[in-house]
Amino acid sequence: MTRFLMNLALALVWCALWGAATAWTFVGGIIVSAAVISAYARARGDEPYIGRGIEIARFMTDYLWLLTKANVLVAWEVLTPRMHQSPRIIRYPIAGLSDAHRTTLANAITLTPGTLVVDVSPDDRWMYIHCMYARDREKAVGEIDDLADQVRKGLFA
Repeated sequence: MTRFLMNLALALVWCALWGAATAWTFVGGIIVSAAVISAYARARGDEPYIGRGIEIARFMTDYLWLLTKANVLVAWEVLTPRMHQSPRIIRYPIAGLSDAHRTTLANAITLTPGTLVVDVSPDDRWMYIHCMYARDREKAVGEIDDLADQVRKGLFA
């Protein structure tokens, strides 16, 4: 968050140096200041600022693709006369995840059509997830594993 605020501050300084507070000058300031902050972070041995933004953008595009596929699948279920679903409640291990990881994963699962986090065990070791399409348990758990990895790498790297 500090780097982001520094990015905004440097972009405002950029606008002041150019003597023009237009949208294009501000965007240019954002780009230049992001490159400067990233170079400074790399020189210090920290994670590059721009690299973090790329990871977040990658997570967002992957999650939007997952949402699109789930919406199409649920819409197909509603529009076709036969029921193709195979609902199942899956017990998913979350023992190694922090509270922020668990909350983000639970929200990502619940926001995806056809899935819902039903409960978390009192000892915080298991998350119970209702899946509308889980004929193969191993495949469903693999998809949840992929989402958990994307949350871990994309948002909390």
